[in-house]
Amino acid sequence: RFNILAESIEITEVFEKKISDPYIGHTLKISPTQRVINWVNDNFKSVGNENRFNVTIYDASLNQTQFKNKEAKNFDEKTNYKYELFYLVEFNLYDDAKNLLASTLVETSRSTTSRIYISIQDKENIINDLIYQSLVDISNESKQLLIKYMSDFIL
Repeated sequence: RFNILAESIEITEVFEKKISDPYIGHTLKISPTQRVINWVNDNFKSVGNENRFNVTIYDASLNQTQFKNKEAKNFDEKTNYKYELFYLVEFNLYDDAKNLLASTLVETSRSTTSRIYISIQDKENIINDLIYQSLVDISNESKQLLIKYMSDFIL
């Protein structure tokens, strides 16, 4: 959890959801973008009466592509799915005159694979685990970079 010396925390979503193949984020009950927004709301708290902390989501894309499994045995499926999730989030702290005080950019990507013929429940579990692990990655990376570049503004 981060206590930021700021009067307010604003979340800006620059990322435009793609609704064509291979992107599948729009098909989820809770999109990868909304998961990042929830993570920010749960893990960042503004403390103080000056400054503005801005979180900009540049990318939160999840895609699914088919690939040939060259190492498949006789009874294994020859074609599988690859799921890839990419997050790009920027943290900026501005003073009341809108001057940039500190900034850092956090990026994380993660992927996993599955067979093509799996249940809807298994597919949801695979995607949810991928998103969870990516949020752990972005949390760890954010902590490291925020301490490095914004330590004067974190309690």
